[in-house]
Amino acid sequence: MRTLFFAILLTVLCCANTAQAAVELKQMYQARVPVASQAAADRDAALQEALQRTFIRVSGDDSLLAHEEVRLALQNVRNFVQQYGYQQGDDELLLWVQFDQPQVDRTIQSAGSGIWSNLRPELLFWLVLEDDRLQRSIIGTGDIEPLVDQLREQAQIRGLPVKLPLLDLNDSMSLSVLDLWARFDDRIDFASSRYDADGVVVARIYQSDRAVTDQAWTLDWTLKLADMRWRGEVSADERANLGAKLIADISKQLSYRYRISANAEAAGLWRVNIVNLPSVTDVLQAEQRLNSVPSVNRVQLVSYGEHQALFELHIQTEAEQIMRALDITKQFEPVNQQQRDSFATPVYRWSQP
Repeated sequence: MRTLFFAILLTVLCCANTAQAAVELKQMYQARVPVASQAAADRDAALQEALQRTFIRVSGDDSLLAHEEVRLALQNVRNFVQQYGYQQGDDELLLWVQFDQPQVDRTIQSAGSGIWSNLRPELLFWLVLEDDRLQRSIIGTGDIEPLVDQLREQAQIRGLPVKLPLLDLNDSMSLSVLDLWARFDDRIDFASSRYDADGVVVARIYQSDRAVTDQAWTLDWTLKLADMRWRGEVSADERANLGAKLIADISKQLSYRYRISANAEAAGLWRVNIVNLPSVTDVLQAEQRLNSVPSVNRVQLVSYGEHQALFELHIQTEAEQIMRALDITKQFEPVNQQQRDSFATPVYRWSQP
């Protein structure tokens, strides 16, 4: 009977769909970069560029590239390559590379940084532009604007899912340029709700005050994600370059909070209680999701009953970092978030995928 029970569990596990939380990136350790030719020198340069992009995508940490261990890895890029090939793009030759995940992760952690989970928040970007004639307009997904092109390209490189508004009749009836420029939260929240994004960015673009900076254009931004807020400012001489700088700035802020660093001194056992698990399939999906969090080495079910399960996690980092990773997912809703510092075991409610 015991053997039969575990066989049934294995069958359920294989048939169960993987739970979705935020947006799950599927190709974290792959990269496609332009290459001038198939010559060895061009190929090696493109491999280095691809590995550099992978380090940034996985960690979100630009400062990582200055670390001696990462520079050494880039010099010996072939040691990280599992496979590669050439693809013809629309108007350029591309080099596709698959890197070795464990080796990339070890290098990032040895360099003192951490792994940003492949579960990334999808962000809706409201961009409002004040041009050189001081006329203001909202930039949407259908507008031809080099700034948006750079924003999308940099978001793809860094693994940050983005949306831009349609700017159709619904948007025009619920939100005005003034609402965005003044950052009226109620109006922005209402207009954003139709897009089902995890967070909302409001960015204002305008000509710089030359007494403050010698750059021609400035962009200031705010990000609202759950009950957290971030803000920042970037500037550039060319307006188009603000898109890439905006994504880099936001990725830096998010990854700093959510990437998980391995810490041998903090390694140990940590327990979490998950409620609202009506079936064995839900239990297994919750276990899979917990197992996908970086620096979680193993997950073990301790007990299950009355639609709740107690899991024990073997972790290689501080428990606070694991909780931050769970807080951003859609499938784990914190139940005792305000009081959990005083709880030995945090409680999360499982939401159906």
